[in-house]
Amino acid sequence: MGAPEYNAPMLVRELGEFELIRLLECSTRERNRARIEGLRELGIEMELGIGDDAAAWTCRASTVVSTTDTMVEGVHFRTETTGWNDLGWKAMVSNLSDVAAMGCAPTMALATLGLRGDIPVGGLREMYAGMMDACERFGGALAGGDVVRSDTFFVTIALEGTAPEGARVMSRGAARAGDLIAVTGTLGSSAGGLRMLLDPSSGAGAAAGAGAAAGAGVRARLAAAHNRPTARVAEGLALRGLGARCAMDISDGLVADLAKLCAASGVSAVVEAEAAPVDPELARVFPNDWLDLALGGGEDYELAICADAATMAAAAERLGDTLSVIGWIEAGGSEVRVIDSDGEPMRTGAGGWDHFSQSGRRGGG
Repeated sequence: MGAPEYNAPMLVRELGEFELIRLLECSTRERNRARIEGLRELGIEMELGIGDDAAAWTCRASTVVSTTDTMVEGVHFRTETTGWNDLGWKAMVSNLSDVAAMGCAPTMALATLGLRGDIPVGGLREMYAGMMDACERFGGALAGGDVVRSDTFFVTIALEGTAPEGARVMSRGAARAGDLIAVTGTLGSSAGGLRMLLDPSSGAGAAAGAGAAAGAGVRARLAAAHNRPTARVAEGLALRGLGARCAMDISDGLVADLAKLCAASGVSAVVEAEAAPVDPELARVFPNDWLDLALGGGEDYELAICADAATMAAAAERLGDTLSVIGWIEAGGSEVRVIDSDGEPMRTGAGGWDHFSQSGRRGGG
């Protein structure tokens, strides 16, 4: 049966729950079928998919990890600053990043939508296209989900991942004194992009210094870092394969997330501020704030890795410029110290994200 017909401006309340579910399933059916076929390489066989009371799939002997993440309008995103396709991409990537941090390959995802009646049907279709874009880029497939009525619009993804039987997945509780700390990619661009999206005049002087066209390019680049982050699935798989024991994704800010890692491992961390990898454009646009954005901005969805020197050297050879060593692990405590080039402690504004703090802010501004 083909996708139901609908008018572009149609709203959820005009279409109804069951027709909406059918439309979303139809709009992704062929792309999703290809993704499910591809998962056979991991030993995943779909038994029952979208449309039954529960999805069912089999998995050959392996370690399975599960994660879930929710994006709430006004807290994690605004539809004025995050397009529908980008919203679907980011909702999926926030989960893919967790699976990547375990050194696993993503498999089946479930999507739950909390919807108001005034949500446009066409927007949801674009959002599901964004989810499929992310799955096609990084792995995984949609196995089902749910739609509920809600006064607040939200998207919840639950995702499974797998590692070969006998493989030791990476965890945040496996750091050891003497380990080096490294991160993938660059830090702070997502926070800088959010700042520019919420306040178009933010960083205007520095951005305008290179001319209007260049300034627009910088804004688009940083906005893309916020709305369309990269899931480091390939890097996570490579790191686990090289023997890395400890990793976590950087979603709440580097310092805040390292503090969680240290607490789980019973160690402390030292971060060299000058070693933090930052996009030169971020430093140019935010000359006074780039370090705070890099250390505490959040939503980078990069990986923080702790490993011994030999493993880190092998990882650097494999991943090249994608990997930057930024510090080391020390015994005892659970603190994170940031030091300058002279080894002196630095005070930063890198508080990180906390859902229940009075000052916590993310995509909702």
